[in-house]
Order: sequence, then C-alpha cells, then structure tokens
Amino acid sequence: MKKKISIILILLLSILLGIFLYFHCPKTIEKEPLQEIIPVVEKEETVNYEEIINNLKNTYNNPEIIAVIRIPNVLEEAIAQTSDNDYYLHYDLYKNQNIVGASFLDYRNKIREDKKLLIYGHSDPEGQLPFVKLTNYNKKEFLKENPYIYLLDKDGERKYEVFSSYIETSDFDYVNLNSFNGLSYKEHLEKLKKKSFVSTKVSLEEDSRVLILQTCSFDSRIQAKTKYQIVVAKEI
Repeated sequence: MKKKISIILILLLSILLGIFLYFHCPKTIEKEPLQEIIPVVEKEETVNYEEIINNLKNTYNNPEIIAVIRIPNVLEEAIAQTSDNDYYLHYDLYKNQNIVGASFLDYRNKIREDKKLLIYGHSDPEGQLPFVKLTNYNKKEFLKENPYIYLLDKDGERKYEVFSSYIETSDFDYVNLNSFNGLSYKEHLEKLKKKSFVSTKVSLEEDSRVLILQTCSFDSRIQAKTKYQIVVAKEI
C-alpha cells in the first residue's frame, strides 16, 4: 500500500512540475523581419511653430512672448517684446520684478518685416546668465564651432551665420534701424564686420537680413564705464 501511495505521489509531482515548466519557462520566438518592427518614415514631421510659441505663452502666462533664440549646445531662450526697451530689463518672463530681467526684441522691430533685428539680454560677472556666453564669440575656435544662430517665431525658424563679434564702448549706431550716419545699409554692415575680433568670410549685400545680439560686457581688459558685447549674424 505504501509503495502504491509513493508511486501516485511521484506521478502527481511530475504532472505538477510539467505544468509549472510549461507556463513559466521562456519559449523560443522567431523574430519578425526588421522592416515590419520599425515603421518606415516617408517624410519629416511638420513642426508646428505657432504651437511652440503658444505653449511658451501659456507656460509663462505672458502673451508678449514672440520668439525663441537658440544656439545649439550653447543657449536657448524665449524672447519677449513689449512697448519699450526698459520693462524686460527689470522683469522676467513671468512679469515678476527680477534683477536678471528677460531676453527681448527691440520694441521698434517687426519680426518678419525688418531687415535688422535687435535682441537684448542681461549678462553677469559670475557667468550665470545665458547671454554671457556670447562673449565666447570673441574667440576664433568658438565661432568656428558655433557659427549659426536660430530664431524661431510662430511662422517658422530662420538661420543666421555670425560674421562679427566685438565689444562696443562708444559707437552705438548699430541700434539704428533706418539711418546710419550717412552710410548705406551695406556700408553700415561692413563697418560692423570690420569691428569684429575674429574675421569671417561672410559676404554682405544691401538686402542682407541681420540679427544683432547685445549684452553687457565685463571684460576687464577694456577700460570703459559702458561696454557691450555685440554679436552680429546674417540670415542665410
């Protein structure tokens, strides 16, 4: 009797073990062909630039945000525009009073109409604010590695190539939009190019569209009470 019971128990254990192995052991699965696993993308996705700007307006609860400036691996900043060039020196994108302010487009500019666009932003001696990185354009290697600046607004993204980077202490006609102290527009651009600490081969024409970035300079080698880092780039 004991022998029969032992045999039955062994059979039951074998059956249970078989059931366990069936449901728990990995099974060999034949791979599907690669082209069926990864879908073929026939064309690039369309970027909804207006949605990007609207999302920023919602994020900051600020309808005055109109653009984004970016230098790949260097900076990416939302840009606002209001009725003067003073407000965003003292207020951030949330419209809270803030000593670091925000980056902004000149109040006189029409972003899609003007040949010359001016964007301003704060710097700091400690190197914490994004626009302080513009001072690196005074070095040949940095300009060579980061020649392009992109400006995105609701209608698309424009690409600019840097052709001048310098520190200005007294000649501020770069902020003029229509009159250039007797110079033609092209001559004015050539003048800005000659001021550059690093020479470039970017050609300039009478109809060239340019982007000018301005921030404070803290370069101790230049003795002046007022000094600005200027970066000028041509749309390509």
